[in-house]
Amino acid sequence: MNAQQRGDAGSNSEKSALLESVIPFRFLNSEERLGLLDSMERCTYRAGEAIIEQGATDTRVYLLGGGTASIQSPQELDKRSRRPRVISTVEEGHYFGEWESVFDCPRTYDVVSTTDTWAYRIPGDVFLGLLNVSSAFAQGLGTLLRDRQGIFAAFERFKAQLFRDVTNGYLVIRRLLPLYESLEPALHPGAANPTAIDVSGLSYAVRRLPDNITRTFALLLTDNLVGAYSTPDQYFAQVETSARRREVWEMVPGKNLVLLRNGVSDLIDFVTCLCTYAVEAKKIRKRLSTPSCLEALSGYLSTGDHPPLHDLLAALPFSEEEAAGITRVWPEETARRLFEIVRHREMFGIDVRRGANTYNSRRAELWASQVAQAAGQLLGYPPALLPDDVEVHIISSNTHSVTNCLNPWYRRKGAALEQWAEEHEPELYEAAWTNSYDRMYSAARSYFLAYPGEAEDAHRVADSAGIYRLRSTASTGIQVQLIDVSRLFDDEMDPGIRKPPAERRIVLVNIDYAFGEQAEHIMRNLLLLFGRNVSSINFLGKAGALVGKRGDILEPSAFIEQSGDLFQPVPDRPDTPWKRLQERVPAHTVHRGPILTVDGTLLQNRVMLNFYRRIRQCIGLEMEGTYYYRQVLESMELGVVSRDVDLRFFYYVSDLPLQHDLALSSRLQVSEGVPPLYGITRHILDEVFRGR
Repeated sequence: MNAQQRGDAGSNSEKSALLESVIPFRFLNSEERLGLLDSMERCTYRAGEAIIEQGATDTRVYLLGGGTASIQSPQELDKRSRRPRVISTVEEGHYFGEWESVFDCPRTYDVVSTTDTWAYRIPGDVFLGLLNVSSAFAQGLGTLLRDRQGIFAAFERFKAQLFRDVTNGYLVIRRLLPLYESLEPALHPGAANPTAIDVSGLSYAVRRLPDNITRTFALLLTDNLVGAYSTPDQYFAQVETSARRREVWEMVPGKNLVLLRNGVSDLIDFVTCLCTYAVEAKKIRKRLSTPSCLEALSGYLSTGDHPPLHDLLAALPFSEEEAAGITRVWPEETARRLFEIVRHREMFGIDVRRGANTYNSRRAELWASQVAQAAGQLLGYPPALLPDDVEVHIISSNTHSVTNCLNPWYRRKGAALEQWAEEHEPELYEAAWTNSYDRMYSAARSYFLAYPGEAEDAHRVADSAGIYRLRSTASTGIQVQLIDVSRLFDDEMDPGIRKPPAERRIVLVNIDYAFGEQAEHIMRNLLLLFGRNVSSINFLGKAGALVGKRGDILEPSAFIEQSGDLFQPVPDRPDTPWKRLQERVPAHTVHRGPILTVDGTLLQNRVMLNFYRRIRQCIGLEMEGTYYYRQVLESMELGVVSRDVDLRFFYYVSDLPLQHDLALSSRLQVSEGVPPLYGITRHILDEVFRGR
C-alpha cells in the first residue's frame, strides 16, 4: 500500500496541535487555522519510502508530525556510502516542500522517509492562499527563507566581491563572472549554460555598453571628472551607448573613460552588463577559436569587396537563429565584431575612482544651479524668492510626453503629421488606438527625422508657449523643462487636459528619469530649491510587472528597497484617483500594491521575483522609486516642503520579467507602451490643473 492509499483526514485536535508547534503556521489566527484544517490530509510512510521525487511538478507542502525524513540529491553520491548525498534532515515539528509552491519550479530534491513517519499534506494553492490572507504567516515564512535558507546568498556574495574590488580601486571581471553566473539573472537565463548562446541577453547588454566594447581592453570608471579629465570633450571622442544614457569617451584606442552617476546603481548596472557580455562573448569565442573559423573571418575581412555576410555566417558554427540574432546585435561590421571577440578573450582591466560618499554631489549641485538660473529667466524670480501663491509641481517623466501634450504645435500641425504618418508609418494605423493623439505622438519622432525643420518649428512654438528647455545637464543626464502654465492656451493642449483657472499661478518642473540612487540626489536638490512652493510631486515611470500584462499601470501602495528590505508605505488618497486614470486607459488595468526597488536590472532572478511576489505581494519592480520617496519623506519631516504636498506615483508596464519572451530584452511595441504613457501623463496634468 502506497502513501496515497494510506492517507486519511486525521483529527482536528491533532492538526491544530501540529500547526501550533510549527513556524510560521503558529502565526495563523483562529479563523485562518479553521479554514486550513479541512485541506490537510494525513499520510503515513514506511522507512525508506519516497515522499517527494525530484523533478515532480506537484506543489504540496508537508508538515512532519512524527519520525524523520532526509532531503537527498540523487545526482550527487556520498563518497563513502555511494548513496545519494543527504542535503539535510527534517525532524518532526518541521515542514518541507514549500520551495516549489513559492518559487513555481519542479521539485529540486528527493525527500525520503528515514523512519516510519506521518505527516499532513497541504495543497499548494491553499498554502499560497495563506500568504495572501495572513501577513504574519507571510512574514514568518519570508524570514525563514531569507535568514535560514539564505535564498539571496548569491546576490550578497556578488555585491560583496564587487564592493571589495571597488574599495581597492580595481575590478577583476573574471573573478566576478562565477559569482554572476550563480545569480541566474531573470534577464539572462542562459548565464549558467556554457554552450548555448543567449542572444537576447547579449543584445540587452550590448545596447547598454559602449559601442566599442568589442575592442576595449581598459575602462576607467569615475563618478567625478577632475584635473586633466574635467573637459573630456576637448580631448577625446565620445562613444555612443544606444539604450542607456552614459557619457563615455575613448581616451586612446582600447581605453574608455566612463562617467558614472551618483550612488552605486549605475556602477552595478555597468558591471553586470559587462558580465553578461563577457559570458556570451566567451561562448562565441569558443565556437570560433578553430583555424577554419579564424581563416574564414580573416579572409572575409581582408577582401575589399566583401561576399554576402550570410555566406560567411553559414560557414561558421552558428544555428540560423543564432546567426540572425548576432546580426541584429551588430547589424554593421558583424564579421569585424566577431573577429574582435575572438582576439579579445574578455580581458578587461577596470580602474574605479569614486569620490567620497558625501551628503550631496558636485554635479547635482551644478545641475540645480542651472535649474535655478533658468527658473529666474522664465519667471522673473529666483526660486528662493518666488511669491507664496506660485505653485511648483515637480514631474519626473520621460519629458517628451508632458511637453507633447502641452505644445500647441500638435494641434496646429497635427493634420499634416497624421497625413504623412498614414503613408509612411502604416503599422501605426494597423494597431488599435483608443486615442488618435497617441498615434500622432508616436509618429512624431519619425516625422521629425524626415523633416528636421518641423522639429525646430515645434521647439519654437513650445518656447513661445512658456515651455523652456535647459540645454545642459551638468553631466547628470537629467534633462529639464520649466513650463509657465499661464502662457498655455486651453484650446491648443491635448484635448484630454483642461487648463486651470487664470488666477492660479502654476509652474511645472518636468525632469527626465534619474537612474537608481541618483534619484535621491536629484530630488533633494529640487526640493531644497523650490521648498515651500512645492505643491505636488509626480512620478511617471516604467516598471517590470509581476501581475497583469504589458501596458498595464502600477500604482505603489509601498516601496520596498531590495538591498535592505526596507518597507515604506505610500498613503492611499481618499478620492481614489486611480479610478479616474482607469477611465483613461480602458484597454489596460490599473493595479495597486507594493513595488520593489531593485539594485540593478540584472540583479534579479526567478527566486527573488517570486519571493517578493508571493511573500511581500509586490506587483512590480523598478530602480528609482524608493530613493525619490525617501527624499520626499525626509524633506517633509525637516519642514523643507509642506506635509500637504500631493504625491502621485504611476508606472506603465514595459516588461514581465518572469516571462522571458516579454522581458526587457524583448522590446516593447509602440502600441503597447504609448497609450498607458500618455494616459498617465494626461491624468497627472489634469489632476494638477484641477487642483485635486
